[in-house]
Amino acid sequence: MNKKLLILTMALMKNGFSLPKEKSKKIKQILLFVVLALSLLPMAYGIITFLRITYNGLATVGEEGVLLSLGIAISAFVIFFFGLFYTMNTFYFSDDVENLLPLPIKSSHILGAKFIIVTIFEYLTGCLIFLPILIVYGVKSGAGVLYYVYALLIFLTLPVIPIVLDAVLVMIIMRFTNLAKNKDAFRTISAVIAIIFGVGVSTMSQRFVLNQGAGQTQLGNNSLVAITSNIFPASKLGALGLINHGSPSGLVYTGLFIVVSLLGFYLFLLLGNKLYFKGVTGVSVSSSSKKQISSEQLSRKSIRSTVIKSYVLKELRILFRTPAFFINCILMNFIWPIIILIPLFTQPKSRNGIGAIIGLLQKEGITGMVFVAFFGAMLFVSSSNGITATSISREGENVFFNKYIPVSYKTQIMAKVIAGVIMGIVGMLSISIVAVIVLKLPLSLMALICVTSLLAILFSNFVGIIIDLFNPKLHWDNEQKAIKQNLNLLLSMAICVAFGGLTIFAVIKLNLNLIQVVVSLVAVYGLLDSLLYLFLKKIGSKMFSKIEY
Repeated sequence: MNKKLLILTMALMKNGFSLPKEKSKKIKQILLFVVLALSLLPMAYGIITFLRITYNGLATVGEEGVLLSLGIAISAFVIFFFGLFYTMNTFYFSDDVENLLPLPIKSSHILGAKFIIVTIFEYLTGCLIFLPILIVYGVKSGAGVLYYVYALLIFLTLPVIPIVLDAVLVMIIMRFTNLAKNKDAFRTISAVIAIIFGVGVSTMSQRFVLNQGAGQTQLGNNSLVAITSNIFPASKLGALGLINHGSPSGLVYTGLFIVVSLLGFYLFLLLGNKLYFKGVTGVSVSSSSKKQISSEQLSRKSIRSTVIKSYVLKELRILFRTPAFFINCILMNFIWPIIILIPLFTQPKSRNGIGAIIGLLQKEGITGMVFVAFFGAMLFVSSSNGITATSISREGENVFFNKYIPVSYKTQIMAKVIAGVIMGIVGMLSISIVAVIVLKLPLSLMALICVTSLLAILFSNFVGIIIDLFNPKLHWDNEQKAIKQNLNLLLSMAICVAFGGLTIFAVIKLNLNLIQVVVSLVAVYGLLDSLLYLFLKKIGSKMFSKIEY
């Protein structure tokens, strides 16, 4: 690696991934890592168990290689989907961009260093999705050392092609950003379009795979690998390299996979030299417009409001107006209904499955299960938007402002919680509408579910704000890092998923009916929410006062 590129990469890594200098903050960060790792163990056990069962099922028809092909393809798509926003912020909106441009550094060095940073971050995605698949396949197939060598090489090069696609798409979009008067709005719209594009590509690929699979009459000898690899064409090379690790063809396929990745990186550098500087120049400049208002409009805008209402509106405005916050915190509340609806419109066979589910829901004694399943889903959905779990972190270097304004810490904390609850309710209602229309759930049952699920939304937001008060991530150079590189969000989600899983397990184990489920959920989560509120009321202000940038 070029010396300048290596030095620049190390500097950017230190800026983005280093631990705090203060001993107390460093201990907190390490403790958070440990707690997060422990909280993910049950999930990891569940994933590995599922993969083992899947492998056994595929092995009976000689199609165990599909597990590898799908693993590579799905990992690549997830990296592409979530890496899009991180790529945009790392390449264009981080604070180091303006400092790097005047330096005597080639654009290829800047591009290469930032590409490596994004790739390192996306290895976390690979660890969550692809690494368990590699391990399970290797253990179950009794693979030798050569398999694990090839697996390591493919794992390290897997993110390259998806990130190249992300970076090229972002550079093309940002090349024309300077033509837009309102850059924040343009970036947000561009990101939404990119999401639609990504989901569309995924949906069409899955539809193509299903159509191809429907015509597949001969199973065995991993014949389905070629079909499943249509989701991500290069996955066929990686999968065949791992499947044939014991023969020379395995080396050839693995080598081809690496060569394709390197060619993609080279193409990225060529396009980057043409597009990057033209798109990044003046990216920090914003536009504003002057508007003359009448005395009546001034009076309407000057109406006195309560402190907490004003602060809640301020939180929501920032979330909606900041592209990174809007995409990661607001848009997440509307993603889940779309995920439910897309298969219905693109895959006719999914409608038959929905019909079977509707028939199942009509059976007696099942309403309690539906109720607790929706409650558990709301724990996950309301925690996944990260509004409260990153609410203090999003303040960044401006956190000192919160200490000087004439608003109590308690009011500020509760305003952040209320903002999270409001968006949680929006997400709940969007899912509820889809559930009523698609699953034909009775309105009375759905209304009862929504009212009770408010306790789940409160719980997830209380947990999120407490975690972020304990260890806020204030040092970041772009808004994306305040969310995507924030362990507080992952820990909050892990805790909520754990509580949701335990709740569903308890209801199944105790075989509770609908009334018993409702009473139990209201009693247990009503008590938990009350305890968390009292904790915030008593300790929250003290925790906030100790926060320093």
